[in-house]
Amino acid sequence: MIWPPPSPPPVPPFHTPWQPDPRQPPAPMHVTSVPAPSSDWLTERLFDQRIVTLTGRLDSEATNRAAASLALLDASDDGAVQVWLRSVDADVDAAAALLDTLDLMSVPLHVHCQGVVASVALALLSPAERRTAAPHATFHLREPRTTCAGAASDIATATEHHSRQLRRLQSRIADSCGRPVDTVIDDMRAHRILSADEARDYGLIDTVTGARAAEEE
Repeated sequence: MIWPPPSPPPVPPFHTPWQPDPRQPPAPMHVTSVPAPSSDWLTERLFDQRIVTLTGRLDSEATNRAAASLALLDASDDGAVQVWLRSVDADVDAAAALLDTLDLMSVPLHVHCQGVVASVALALLSPAERRTAAPHATFHLREPRTTCAGAASDIATATEHHSRQLRRLQSRIADSCGRPVDTVIDDMRAHRILSADEARDYGLIDTVTGARAAEEE
């Protein structure tokens, strides 16, 4: 027996399985989200530039909102106001209400047309000191459609009101074009369609703006 006993053999060092070096996670990317502009946002920006846009079929709500906007712009500054008609149609009451508002404005008025401007909405051009249209704008001379229901006396009253308002608007269109009112009435009954150049020759607008006008110059 050997004393003292021999030392135990050395234990080899313990190796853990390979692992990647710990690293800090990459910093998150900063992404700026740009929401699509809403119609209200666009309307406000245009309003700041003294521009009122009318689009589509004008109902009572759109007419009242446009009339209020025009009155506010007229009272707030002496600068010119632009009204953009973009594919606009209207019945006789909506067109007459807006026409009365435009007639009362004391600042210079510029009406610009895009898309299809139809029926009695064409009367909204008459108070403008400057009337322009995009090269591909179209003007549709036609009588507005109307419907009514009720007792015979109510229908008769509504029909008389419609005819009186329609004749007034047709007279304004004729005056602004320098044409007899009967000519405008006949063209509206025939549903005459005019290009921007034809509308200029007809007297509905003064100038065609944009690429085509530049090429002609």
